[in-house]
Amino acid sequence: MRVRALVALAFAWVLVAAVPAAAQESGKTALKIGQSQDPQTLSPFIDQDEEDFRVWSINYDLLVNFSPKDLSPVPGIAKSWTISPDKKTITFKLFENHKWSDGQPITSKDVKYSFETFAPNSLLFGSYVENISKIDTPDDLTVVIHTKRPDARIVGGLFVYILPEHIWGKVPVKKLTGSYRPTPPLVGSGPYIVSEFQHGRLIRMTRNPNFTGKKPAFDEVQWIKYGNSDAVDRALTLGEIDVIPEVEQSSYSRLGKTKDIKAISAPSPSFTQLAFNLCTKKICPDAKFNPAVQDVTVRQAIAYAIDRDRINKIGARGTAFPGQWLLPNFYKAFFTPPAQDYPLDVDKANQMLDAAGWKKGSDGIRTKGGQKLSFDLFVRSESRQNIQYARLVREMTKPIGVDFKVQIVSVDKLTEITTRKVKGKMAPDFDTFIWGWGGDPYDPGLLLNLLTTKAIGGSSDSFYSNPEYDKLYDQQTGEFDQAARKAVVAKMIALSQRDLPYIVLTVDPGLQAYRTDKLAGVARSCPQPGGDITCDQVGYATFVAMKPASASAGGGGSSDDGSNGLMIVLIVVGAAIVIGAVVMIVRRRRAGREAVEIER
Repeated sequence: MRVRALVALAFAWVLVAAVPAAAQESGKTALKIGQSQDPQTLSPFIDQDEEDFRVWSINYDLLVNFSPKDLSPVPGIAKSWTISPDKKTITFKLFENHKWSDGQPITSKDVKYSFETFAPNSLLFGSYVENISKIDTPDDLTVVIHTKRPDARIVGGLFVYILPEHIWGKVPVKKLTGSYRPTPPLVGSGPYIVSEFQHGRLIRMTRNPNFTGKKPAFDEVQWIKYGNSDAVDRALTLGEIDVIPEVEQSSYSRLGKTKDIKAISAPSPSFTQLAFNLCTKKICPDAKFNPAVQDVTVRQAIAYAIDRDRINKIGARGTAFPGQWLLPNFYKAFFTPPAQDYPLDVDKANQMLDAAGWKKGSDGIRTKGGQKLSFDLFVRSESRQNIQYARLVREMTKPIGVDFKVQIVSVDKLTEITTRKVKGKMAPDFDTFIWGWGGDPYDPGLLLNLLTTKAIGGSSDSFYSNPEYDKLYDQQTGEFDQAARKAVVAKMIALSQRDLPYIVLTVDPGLQAYRTDKLAGVARSCPQPGGDITCDQVGYATFVAMKPASASAGGGGSSDDGSNGLMIVLIVVGAAIVIGAVVMIVRRRRAGREAVEIER
């Protein structure tokens, strides 16, 4: 890149930073939340990152919400419900006189649209409504849901946001499932609604004038995007933001020792996994990957070669727990350790590959029949933890003759290659990647669904397909007896352990931090007493309870629009680029779009 171009880029950054995000009336209080990654569009039809859910869970209600105390069912859009004796028909009664933020009444039409149009056509919500056979709306305040078989999730587990039909219904489904970007304000029913969205900079949420619950203390919630996690940490330390909802493992201990900052670790149904591309030629005729990745013996050998304790100690700084199988032990009611596990055993891994005919070449990499155990390993540039995990996996598997080429790409690029389509069919373009999943905090169904055939084209990112697993999934969904359901789930976990579409590396607690001198009313909830401070992705009760620590607090009670701290950071970065450009000319890859292979 030439000096002239580099200098121009630097000044462009400064100019962008100098433009205020938006004018704001003096005296308004803002709860400021820092993050290093932000949503793409905020459309629940196509977006799927956790940052989306954090915003959606404040903007919208579910038909039945969750209690912040114990995650039990509490009124949401519906005020009450009754279940038929055969447990296949559930009748919901909606609140009278409840309105959307734009003043339109909330009716049964909105529920019907959300379950019949939104959820089935979305990337992530379809599995919740697949058992629904019919929805009746005899009047504006009554919704009758009929299911094909009993479904334990219909009450207290139907995680589908209720969208306003009079807004979303005006847009054709084909457009909604394409590149559609909703324009703020996002009409909603929660305590705050999105009033401004500048991708890469700021999401502003303002009070919903028609919210019927307790009035929140803050006038606004601001989600402020910083370039990386280091910048987010610095912003909290300097008091420019009030909360970090997802603290990097490497920062957790340091932040917890910083004056006026409290760091917490909360149990979470989340994990980080090494995923393999198992899409078949029939399902994905145009997929691109090394066929050797679909050899189950190769995947099992890799599992034996990975030291998950060391990954936790080094990659997660000891803040996580070594992973072992698909369901974290967070789901105590469904948790059964499977008989087949993969404790560290490099000798066994080598023996398995030898027996399977994979021979080491002069370069130490195993080959067989023209195939080579050399795989791309994609990882997000936004996650230091994932990058460290990838380096460790590469190092640990070299002794067994497996070569991982670590490719650091943006979250946008990783999403692109794992959701790629050709001629309407899935065509993933990867061998392996490291990313993570977070399950629902009340039911294991979401994580179990990741490995179903019907999830391909939606939430599936390993493209695993096993008819036996699919049958068991349907069976456990309709099982109300907890002991019986646990037994079925155990069979599913056993299959996933044998076939290994994922190697779960760590089980990840929720790490958060906030300014004690800026915020009051902070409570660990969902569930109490040891949950997180934001009911992360589950509800909005904790946001309503938070308030400025004092009228003079600079962050929580600040009247600026959240862009000042970001402006300072960007100006400093811009100045540094200018100085560096004067000193020397450097060639750079296009940031965030081209893969960057780590030097060996």
